[in-house]
Amino acid sequence: MTTASVTALPHRALIAVSGPDWARFLKGLCTAHIDNIVEQTARGEFHRLHYGAFLRPQGKMICDVLLHAVSADEIWLDVPLSERDDLLAKLNMYRLRAQVTITALDHPVCVAFGGDLPEGFMIDPRGSIIDAPFGFAYASQTATALPDDWRTFRYAHSLAEAGTDFGPDDLYAIDANLDLLAAIDFHKGCYVGQELTSRMKRRGQIKNRILGFDYIGEAPAAGTEILNIDKRAGEVLATAQGHGLALMRIDRREGALTAEGRPVSLNIPAWIAPALPEITTE
Repeated sequence: MTTASVTALPHRALIAVSGPDWARFLKGLCTAHIDNIVEQTARGEFHRLHYGAFLRPQGKMICDVLLHAVSADEIWLDVPLSERDDLLAKLNMYRLRAQVTITALDHPVCVAFGGDLPEGFMIDPRGSIIDAPFGFAYASQTATALPDDWRTFRYAHSLAEAGTDFGPDDLYAIDANLDLLAAIDFHKGCYVGQELTSRMKRRGQIKNRILGFDYIGEAPAAGTEILNIDKRAGEVLATAQGHGLALMRIDRREGALTAEGRPVSLNIPAWIAPALPEITTE
């Protein structure tokens, strides 16, 4: 069996939300399946990861988030460091009369990927969806890989990360495939950003998705336009060691794609492919 590679992620940070109202408070603010977390904590199951996002009222993403309950009265949020202060301010603004305390934590964020997880790491539920297990720990770990190796792993599996591959207000949650990563509860009550997110999914108004691509030679720069012959088909978000992520128009994903005049080829994994409609002639 292969042991996973381990690296620290200094660009991720933690927020603790504690108090008896944490579940009700977060249910109205986060896309995640909060009820599932509550059910697990009622059974005494803690330190299990759940994936979600925080959205603007208009539906654009502030950031993605990993949630894990450390006790019946406290949950930790793993978010981009670049957005933590903004998110802390927003959470406190929405707190009102909710019995919660919101604080920043200084624990390190570490990830293990590409093999069997070492002791102390929690399985990320996205791993089973992308068919490539990985997990996180929130204590110091011995690093055996570099952050760029984690980026390469993610890009090879078309897995994007807010704060690294795109910024706040750049994308809708469905653009970043969060609906396919079980990060959005489409059946719970209202939460910030729900209206547009639900409408996009319900009416099939999905025009763009993040898709992985491969390239040979020099990497195209972030922001580079991807062309399908002479038509704009997408935009490069990030690259690493022959793999990249692009925000693609899904109706122009097939054909001769180029970036900076050089060919690129989409690498669409099995977890995304069924969600892409057939392309009709324009």
